[in-house]
Amino acid sequence: MAFVNFADAAHQALPIAISVPALPTAETQPLSALEHRVVALAREDGLATLRPQRKRGWLSRLILGPTPPSAMLANEQLEALRRLAVHAWHQGYTLPVSALKEARAAGHSDAKIGAVIDIIGRSKAPFRRLAA
Repeated sequence: MAFVNFADAAHQALPIAISVPALPTAETQPLSALEHRVVALAREDGLATLRPQRKRGWLSRLILGPTPPSAMLANEQLEALRRLAVHAWHQGYTLPVSALKEARAAGHSDAKIGAVIDIIGRSKAPFRRLAA
């Protein structure tokens, strides 16, 4: 009986299809790493950071010291995302319409706004009722 080596013929006959995982796109990953970081940093900000910062007078600077640095971001799109995230961290799903309009006006899509709200909703601890 003769031995026939089919190993070489198998490579030439049918190419093997290798499945490569798809790279994340804008549809699958609506938030970039920087935007995720802005949402995480907004957790520590209070609702007072949403109001414009007033300039201190000379007497208040003398008593309280220099004006603290502003919490606002220099990039308008990231600042709109931060403001939306601050509202979402403090008010949950009951966001004011002005925050949604501001985020849309800054160029964020509805998918990105929804992703921010979902990320925050999943990160917050569930509300636990006390037994009455």
